[in-house]
Amino acid sequence: MNIDILFLDKNLNNKEKFIKDLDAFDEYIKTHKFDSENKKILLMPGSLSSNGNKTILVSSEDSPKIDYQELGYSIGKNIKDDATIDILNFEGNKEMLTLGIMFSQYQFDTYKSKKSEDNVELTFPDSLDVKSNTIKQEAVFWVRDMINTPSLDKTPEFFIEEIKNLNNDVHVQIHDQDWLEENNFGAVLGVAKGSERSPYLVVGEYNKNADMQIALIGKGVMFDSGGLSLKSPSGMDTMKTDMAGAATAWGVMSLISKLQIDIGLTIYTPIVENMPSGSAIRPGDVLKARNGKTIEVLNTDAEGRLIMADALAYAAESKPDLICDVATLTGASYVALGLDIGAVFSNSKKMEENFIKSTEQSGENFYPLPLHSDYKKLIESDIADMKNTGGRFGGAITAALLLENFIDDLDWIHLDIAGPARASNRKGATGFSVLTLFEFFKTFSKNQSES
Repeated sequence: MNIDILFLDKNLNNKEKFIKDLDAFDEYIKTHKFDSENKKILLMPGSLSSNGNKTILVSSEDSPKIDYQELGYSIGKNIKDDATIDILNFEGNKEMLTLGIMFSQYQFDTYKSKKSEDNVELTFPDSLDVKSNTIKQEAVFWVRDMINTPSLDKTPEFFIEEIKNLNNDVHVQIHDQDWLEENNFGAVLGVAKGSERSPYLVVGEYNKNADMQIALIGKGVMFDSGGLSLKSPSGMDTMKTDMAGAATAWGVMSLISKLQIDIGLTIYTPIVENMPSGSAIRPGDVLKARNGKTIEVLNTDAEGRLIMADALAYAAESKPDLICDVATLTGASYVALGLDIGAVFSNSKKMEENFIKSTEQSGENFYPLPLHSDYKKLIESDIADMKNTGGRFGGAITAALLLENFIDDLDWIHLDIAGPARASNRKGATGFSVLTLFEFFKTFSKNQSES
């Protein structure tokens, strides 16, 4: 089946080129109240089209504020059968529009006895180069699949095998519990103590000889019960998604390596479960991190920053040009910014500005929050170098300030995606931040700067 996506402005200009019977068309859109409001979408039968194809009418204003990826998503949800798609009379960002259409086809029906009948295969004409978008779709769908997989099945070993299958050309190192003990990863080991499932640190290396070397750390809590500082039952509903940072990091690696971007990228993902048991750490315990700094654990549900601290310290030892981390870290971030906006922190104004600029290409929303130094006193401990919670207020900031102790003064970007990583209208996981990190890292590529 061929389906045309036909864009018409508010004056319905150029319709004569695409419509077979103008009078019938005018009656049709009047009956269906297609009044050319921005993002209005209407299905039109092939009998009204000059080439006989089924058509999706889209009214669109010529405005830089249009989110073409979201518009593409809305269009794609109206395509219910396998189809070859052509886009007509459109002068906006076709790459973003087609990516949105492709993203609309995500399904997660692994655990349903009756599989979804909505799965469709979309193809595009040769005039639309969707090779890059196809790789992006594959990476983001993999990230969403990993996040959506229930924790009963999402063991550390399962996740590690999926990483291996995703990144065939990346050198992957798997460090087990014995290695973590030998190499002083006290924070990772502390968080993992309550679970029967062993912890890991998984490291992936790509293009170690590149001039620009970036480290990316992703939080990999396979399930977060809160530990002995137990979450409420409703608070645990989405906690299979607390490894979104780790999945995101490997999704970014997949994009960078498969599209052969000329940067060096090393991924560090600490993999744990945070569970309550007789062996779990207790509020008031003190953990020693990889760099020798000590953390008093007053809330075992503030565990993500603990495992990230170890991984950041380890990554910093290699002195990368830039160190980044991504995590579903704090509820405070989405209290501040809502469910659609990610928080970004940085000790480099230039890096922060460049990162925010990258959202123009990704279609995602981030907003900077401050590393307010006066709040460091909120995480001061009487018995250790710091404590793992600064209290109720400014929680996203105090968590970021804790992480700052482990970056060894390197240029640093910290992403807190606790809100936008999961959303009900995107089948649970969103894959949020994969595309922005990819676009941001791409700006450091020689090939990108030369083109």
